[in-house]
Amino acid sequence: MTLLLGIFIILTGCTKDGDTIYQINPNEEKPSTAPLVTVIYGPNSLGDRSYCDKIYRGIEASASKRGLRTLHLMPESMEQGLAYLEMMFQQMESAQDSVSRLFIATSPVYDEFIRKNNHRLERNPYADLLYLETSTPLEGKGSTLYIDYYGAMYMAGRLSHFDIYDKVLLVLANPYTQSVVEAGDGFVDGFESDVPKYKMSLVIKYLSNEPGGGFQLADTTALRIFEEVRIPNNRVCLVPVCGGAMNAFFRILPDNAFYMSIDDFIYLRQCYNYVNVIKNIDTVLDDYLEKWEIGTMPKHQTLGLDDGGTDLYFLWGRDWFSGDINMDSLRQVAIRKEGERYGK
Repeated sequence: MTLLLGIFIILTGCTKDGDTIYQINPNEEKPSTAPLVTVIYGPNSLGDRSYCDKIYRGIEASASKRGLRTLHLMPESMEQGLAYLEMMFQQMESAQDSVSRLFIATSPVYDEFIRKNNHRLERNPYADLLYLETSTPLEGKGSTLYIDYYGAMYMAGRLSHFDIYDKVLLVLANPYTQSVVEAGDGFVDGFESDVPKYKMSLVIKYLSNEPGGGFQLADTTALRIFEEVRIPNNRVCLVPVCGGAMNAFFRILPDNAFYMSIDDFIYLRQCYNYVNVIKNIDTVLDDYLEKWEIGTMPKHQTLGLDDGGTDLYFLWGRDWFSGDINMDSLRQVAIRKEGERYGK
């Protein structure tokens, strides 16, 4: 049973066993007591065709398999997101029933609120919190999960040498979001780890200088950025690490353009994406929901290339590079460098 809300409306049904969020079923005399998973996304982030959409699909598949109820909240603004958060915390801390509730916050834009308020959940032994995209564990109740892109992006940066284009355009949402910074660092380090096979340069563009910014973009702005790099008639490979803003770039890409898919594989007609960097948040969350059900959800985990949190694959298989590089060796180098950043 799933409910997806993108506007701030009344969500609460008054029930015999407490204030429980559920989708009303007129044929059901009592509200369901099945465990409830509620997900709040960053403002306007659901529908990004990448990270957030994978979260949605992963949770829905896992919930269907396990008989869980789900509620997805997609605010239209930061203020609305904070209102959702306050409402959910109030409901979880005041519920008088024994319904298991897991609240998942997917975006670091809510960091300050979550760290100031997670102690409120200690009043309810049946409520728990999972906060994604932070490498800093919570003090008090709640778990944290960070998926590190450094290793997979290191591989992508190294592999960007193996085609004939003049410039690689690395687009980063902002210089403050940790996952974006790690991805950018990994790609740059990989790119600079060897002399390019073909003469090319790396151009880095930030879409915003505000924390949490740069994940939405007008098509006209995307076109201006791309055309500035392409002058005069350069062949450009686009690497977008900017969430939903990547869709603006995809809409303006000319035929036969090169790009790297980030977070998930995205097929564009008349374009080439040989290298795809994947964040396996869907399968990771399935594992987390299983552990939550049996009470073994870890306090914190940082996952990456070595443990399946991320991966890299080729559209046409690993033999496309025709032996130009030893992929197993490159993967091991990337894993080692990623581990060094976190003392693994």
